[in-house]
Amino acid sequence: MKDAVDALPQNLRRPIPERKKMNILIVSIDYPPVPGGISAHVYELSKAFAKAGHRVAVITRRRGDETEHSSEDGWEVYRVALRYMALVYGLQLRNFVKKLLPKFQPDIIHIHGMGPLEWYNIGHIPLAYTNHTSGYLKRIKKGGWRRMFMMKRHFRKVDLFLAPSPELLHVPFPIRAPQRFIANGVDAAKFVHNHDKRRVIRDHLGLGQDDIVAIVTRRLVDKNGVIYLARATQFLQNPEIHFIIIGDGPERAAVQAEFTRHCGKRALFLGNKSHGEIVDYYSAANFSVLPSLMEATSISGLEAMAAGLPLVGTRVGGIPELIKEGINGYLCAPADPVDLAKQINTLLAGDFNTMGHNSRKMVEEQFDWRQIAGKTLEAYRLVLPEGG
Repeated sequence: MKDAVDALPQNLRRPIPERKKMNILIVSIDYPPVPGGISAHVYELSKAFAKAGHRVAVITRRRGDETEHSSEDGWEVYRVALRYMALVYGLQLRNFVKKLLPKFQPDIIHIHGMGPLEWYNIGHIPLAYTNHTSGYLKRIKKGGWRRMFMMKRHFRKVDLFLAPSPELLHVPFPIRAPQRFIANGVDAAKFVHNHDKRRVIRDHLGLGQDDIVAIVTRRLVDKNGVIYLARATQFLQNPEIHFIIIGDGPERAAVQAEFTRHCGKRALFLGNKSHGEIVDYYSAANFSVLPSLMEATSISGLEAMAAGLPLVGTRVGGIPELIKEGINGYLCAPADPVDLAKQINTLLAGDFNTMGHNSRKMVEEQFDWRQIAGKTLEAYRLVLPEGG
């Protein structure tokens, strides 16, 4: 830790008392009510920091008639109307951050997503950065000197590099920032299994109370691999499994056609649902499937675990961090319908109710946002003077 602090420029070494309550300034283009993993991550992390007694402010994009400044449950939210093209969003966010600095006096600034790094040039406050999206992996795969040059320029500004999957932690060139894998989290209290909701939803969907039901809560885009689950259904040993698919996207027509070919009316496509609505549907299911081709520590997977469901998922990104083979589910190869079906068959042949209890226990012990916030605070102290 001392080496990490000593390596910092002199202007980052302000004396801060040991384990003081921090002023944490978070910058993210995505924030509720916008859906998605980054939005949920930023909201829940802010809430956990605030509950731990830290002062928190979030700067995000203003959409429509949203209030410019509001107080959430213990933290501040500033919404900036970003104009013109996406290329200059980072410039506008940076300018707003600079205006807020005298008032808020942050001990650390934490940027989520690469966009706000583009114009960032505040050198006197430690900068944490969380590398969230699969778009980063696609840039790495495409390569090219221009992409690498821009990435190097962005990452030179970063004092602490965080990521919610080992894949997203990988940088194909040396950087000075210490790197830490910190998983996504879940508010375990929101996802307790509800037997009454199970009965009501199953009745509403025309499902029997004893039917085996799988739930998939994914955007229907190529990286989420739902079409491979649809193809896997032809290899399942139990021909009576029902599927609830919540989400929409450009692959919906192809995915729905493939499910219909093999499952008929046993595949129920419910389209997009609000986050609050999705919570109840987990109680109606027996297990959840993560057929992703790219993934961090899946928030939808964590939510299913918190609701007491076992998982079947692919060996990509952060999914192996969630699934312990034979304990709370099984892993399969990505883009492999036969292997995916095999692992679902294995799950259903065993005690999947006990596996669901194990999922819930793992969330409570490892993935509740209180634990994730604590790990993030410890990472911050790597770059704060005298360990924060």
